Amino acid sequence: MARNFRTEGIVLKNNRFGEIHKGVILLSPEHGLLSAVAYGAYSAKGKLRSITNPLCAGTFFLYRDPVKDAIKITDMDCREFFEGIRASIGKFFTAAVCREMVLKTFGGDAEETFSLLRGSLRLLDGCTEETAARLLAQFIWRYLELAGASPDTDACSGCGRRRAEGEGLVYRRGAAGFFCPHCAGDSGGEDRTQGFGTVNLSAGALGYLRYSRGVSLEKAAEAAPDASSFAALKKALLFLAEDLAGGPLNSIRTGSEVL
Repeated sequence: MARNFRTEGIVLKNNRFGEIHKGVILLSPEHGLLSAVAYGAYSAKGKLRSITNPLCAGTFFLYRDPVKDAIKITDMDCREFFEGIRASIGKFFTAAVCREMVLKTFGGDAEETFSLLRGSLRLLDGCTEETAARLLAQFIWRYLELAGASPDTDACSGCGRRRAEGEGLVYRRGAAGFFCPHCAGDSGGEDRTQGFGTVNLSAGALGYLRYSRGVSLEKAAEAAPDASSFAALKKALLFLAEDLAGGPLNSIRTGSEVL
């Protein structure tokens, strides 16, 4: 990596570094997650103060110090602020889940992850609140696919039996995959199909996931199963996001009332 370089990026997180400096974690399509410092960004007149906040996107001009093995943000051409997301509490927490998932679990293809996150934020910025909920479901599902962690929607992950037309499956918290009712309840005699951390997924919800694999993010977000099926699906996907992270996500717990 050259000492001076540039990259497209989306700011995911900030932290204070010293009295007036800002630590910035951004997602780059070339370099994945990058940690950098915006010196003076917390001072009253710091030129990088507002344009290095979370959800700012554009071109970052960076300098890598080979001695300290640290990266400095020298300038930033911020082209997207996503003001529509900032103006809505529901959209804000939707974006927060997306950002936290990437921060805590990224390890795959940087370009594909960047494209998914940027595309999701762009659609989220101008969509309705109803569409925002579908975009959250789509982001989680597509991110799980990128991570190689998306369950099979057409067969039981326990016994391997293909589900019949009109038949649903069951999500079980912490288990890899979706299960038929028999396998979902097979836990030493305890019936878990209606227990804590289990969600019954209808054929419509599973069909929606299968359908979304073959269409664009925008088109998938325009469609949805019935309200009851979608509510269960969204609950299962939020659980799956935390399963992938290996623990609770603060954005989900804090925003549970609006997500």
